[in-house]
Amino acid sequence: MVLSMIRFIGLLFEPINWVLSLLASVLRLGAGGAGKPAVEPAQPLIVYEFEGCPYCRVAREAISETGVPVLMRPCPKGGKRFRPRVSELGGKEQFPYFIDPNANISMYESTDIARYLYKTYGKRWSSTMLLLGPINGMLSQFGVLARLIRGTIVRRSLSPDQPLEFVGMERGPLARTVKELLCEMEIEYYWRSRSGDGSSAPKLMDPNTGRSISGAFKIRSYLLKTYGG
Repeated sequence: MVLSMIRFIGLLFEPINWVLSLLASVLRLGAGGAGKPAVEPAQPLIVYEFEGCPYCRVAREAISETGVPVLMRPCPKGGKRFRPRVSELGGKEQFPYFIDPNANISMYESTDIARYLYKTYGKRWSSTMLLLGPINGMLSQFGVLARLIRGTIVRRSLSPDQPLEFVGMERGPLARTVKELLCEMEIEYYWRSRSGDGSSAPKLMDPNTGRSISGAFKIRSYLLKTYGG
């Protein structure tokens, strides 16, 4: 009975959640669509970041637009699984932190990460948002405010034995709600903006349980039920 009530309340607030997520995408002028990499890396790239960070958003948009596969290691505030590792690897707790094991390269600055991704793995040299300079950062800040700090603070959760796999583009309002929850739960996952069949609709594959789930609300319900602390 209690679980049914919680689900019912969640459904009532779902339209508001979607509208706020759509607003965040609008404020970014449509950046972060789904792409296909010009070069497929032999090993997945690694990014330490958190969804509620405006600078991380700039890097994620480049990841999404190039379509390159990335191993995401969420670092929400208060997180213990991956956040401390950033200081050990790079010398300071700053986000995003990017690693390309194929070229033995690591870096912090979001615009540097974005330019590297477009140059090395993308089909174009840059994006319109990067050309906006300081305005790009300001619009990214507004996008974060629209989400009311979702994807910022850690919540209790269980850690999967193997990373999950998620398909969904950065500018997708529904995909964003899933990535925010994955971040808060500190769940490591492989991310692609587009699946092999060309679809960018939110989809989660869990190798730990053999489950494959489509649809943002169903995915979030699954995550909370399976890995909620």
